[in-house]
Amino acid sequence: MGAGACSGGGEAGPPAPSSSSARSGEPAGATTGTDSGGRAVADEAKAVLEGLLVERESLGGGSGELAPKFGNTHLATPEGVVSVTFVFTCTGGGEVKLRNEVDGKDVPSAAGTQECDGSLYRTSVDVPGPDASIGFTATPVENSADGGYAYAYYVEKKNLP
Repeated sequence: MGAGACSGGGEAGPPAPSSSSARSGEPAGATTGTDSGGRAVADEAKAVLEGLLVERESLGGGSGELAPKFGNTHLATPEGVVSVTFVFTCTGGGEVKLRNEVDGKDVPSAAGTQECDGSLYRTSVDVPGPDASIGFTATPVENSADGGYAYAYYVEKKNLP
């Protein structure tokens, strides 16, 4: 159950195409943006992510306003998926520390810091089998909680039937 960071910081550019398009939803615990300014920065981050990653098979994703600590867990990977790409972007000019986990265990090699400038952070995480959970937690670095974020989980590799 290893993982490797494809990028220690932001990485721009579209991934290799596949047959499904991305879809996203609200993460558990995401703020709904009661003020229009806060929701606007979350929508900006989501638009950056969706604009660059439209040709991957999505397992889910979401967006929200930066908060003191936030995250999401995708509860199960589909049959045959052996690795997942986690993609994250944020706006607002600060930075966040990211951690990934698989089945509730930290994946230290997938941890990193992301500048909130709209660039992409990508990491590849191996999953031990079907129904494995994969998740992330993010913590803004000092006074960096002004902005929005978006994330997505994409199928990276599948076993052939």
